[in-house]
Amino acid sequence: MTHSFSTPRRHVLRGLTLLALGAGMASASLAQAWPAKPIRLLVPYTAGSPPDMSSRVLATHLAASLQQPVVVENRPGAIGVVALQELLRQPADGYTLYCILTPVTTAPTLLPAQKIDLGKELQPVSQMNRIATVLVVNNDLPATDMKSFVALLRAKPNQLNFASTGNGTPAHLAGELFKSQEKVQAAHVPYASFSQSVPDLLSNRVQFMFMTSSVAVPLVNSGKVRALGIVGPTRLPILPNVATLAEQGMGKIDTSSWDGIVVKAGTPRAIVDRLNTEIVRILDKPEVKARFVEMGMQAVSSTPEELGALIESETVRWAGVIKAANISAD
Repeated sequence: MTHSFSTPRRHVLRGLTLLALGAGMASASLAQAWPAKPIRLLVPYTAGSPPDMSSRVLATHLAASLQQPVVVENRPGAIGVVALQELLRQPADGYTLYCILTPVTTAPTLLPAQKIDLGKELQPVSQMNRIATVLVVNNDLPATDMKSFVALLRAKPNQLNFASTGNGTPAHLAGELFKSQEKVQAAHVPYASFSQSVPDLLSNRVQFMFMTSSVAVPLVNSGKVRALGIVGPTRLPILPNVATLAEQGMGKIDTSSWDGIVVKAGTPRAIVDRLNTEIVRILDKPEVKARFVEMGMQAVSSTPEELGALIESETVRWAGVIKAANISAD
């Protein structure tokens, strides 16, 4: 059967087509006009922290490629929620970026009253790096590898302490995951920052810590602590003689952390794509890769969809660990 459209219906269809074309042109025009002013990059940790260092490297190169200043703002507090709330107060226009990192994915579980929904509130742009975890111990501890360390923990249940930078932080979660897998007991001692926890590790007030490689590498290379293993799938080029836990028969456990760049949900896709293109290009530069290695991390980019999947999977993964270990944010 042949159908014919009435004149009014043709007008409606033509109008819808023009509307769609106009929206596409407007989005393209917006992307071409953006950025027309400085961009803010919110970092939910203090100056000098690993996410701050990587964000500043990215900001320098991003400013050069976009021909606009990219200003890093440190807004620590509440597992990243202080900075997150600042992002959500801003328009979804691509002028406010947020450095999301592993601890932020624990916020929905640790801070249920905040009703955080990362999937709905954020638009992923690109992963920025991957940071290995290194298990380090005080130099006086009579353990030189993972087998002797686990044997010591089993011989002295709850007599050894491990440090973290607070309840629910990656160092704490890594410790709880390790305790569960190896069926050992150790007391958790939370600190407010690395600057407080490291001196106590060096003085043997606490005996071990699951530390991000960016913090661990200088301490290991200076001989201040001993590295027993990499808590991830591969060795670190900067610590080539330190074997992974799996290589030492501890089973597969990966507590690597990561940073990424997101914007507020609703940001025009053309702007998201432009940001992604620039960030991927920057992270592929040899000098940027080398700088990240110097900081104890690996430059890693992604598509927006890949970062979104990572955020979702990490949120689910750490929620399980938090609930199993009965961890609270207090």
